Amino acid sequence: MMKPFLILLLLIFFFYDCKGQKEKNDNINFLDTKYQTIGFFIPDISNPYPTYTYSDKKMGVFSVDFIGKKDIEQNFWNPNNSKGFFSKSINKENDSQDSKLIKNYIKENDYYIVASYLPNKFISYTGGKDGEFEPKQNAKTTFYLYENNKWKKIGEIEPSKIPEDILAFETNLIQKELFKNLKSNSSTYDGTHSTSVKTEPTTIGMASISYKFDIKKMVTIR
Repeated sequence: MMKPFLILLLLIFFFYDCKGQKEKNDNINFLDTKYQTIGFFIPDISNPYPTYTYSDKKMGVFSVDFIGKKDIEQNFWNPNNSKGFFSKSINKENDSQDSKLIKNYIKENDYYIVASYLPNKFISYTGGKDGEFEPKQNAKTTFYLYENNKWKKIGEIEPSKIPEDILAFETNLIQKELFKNLKSNSSTYDGTHSTSVKTEPTTIGMASISYKFDIKKMVTIR
């Protein structure tokens, strides 16, 4: 029979191990180049944008999406844009996976950077050389926005409930976070801000809805 003292030691070890794992997960720098080994790519979707993914059995799975703050950045990655990333492309499929070329065109200040993270505790690996996995029943994908050199949690949702139009979903999360920051009346957000999301194709290109708002520092009169 296991002695009470030994049981106590095991419980203490388990507690600190779990705490350490939580702290490790909460302090991941998703932009670290060591997570970009697979490389940047442009997904074959109606509203394309630069992204990269990373998977590790000890950490979990995440993707990092670069969403243009203005129409010009969002439209740049559209294959039909005559002045965009693919304008001089001979083989669009190859260029959409040219990580170095894609990264060279990204100016981080022009993009909202969003990471979606599924920790390993929510993953059941099904085997196979490609590391196939399935989310557990209680799984939660957490979304983070990179702001002021820090990752800030902006949302959480079950993987099965993530909409197919991930761009619109992440744009909505960003908008909620920006408007929530208005309550702080911080001069950090003074100025004109905008964000947009593409909706559907038209005869002249992709239609989009743009949101523009001005933030001015509130002055209290005494």
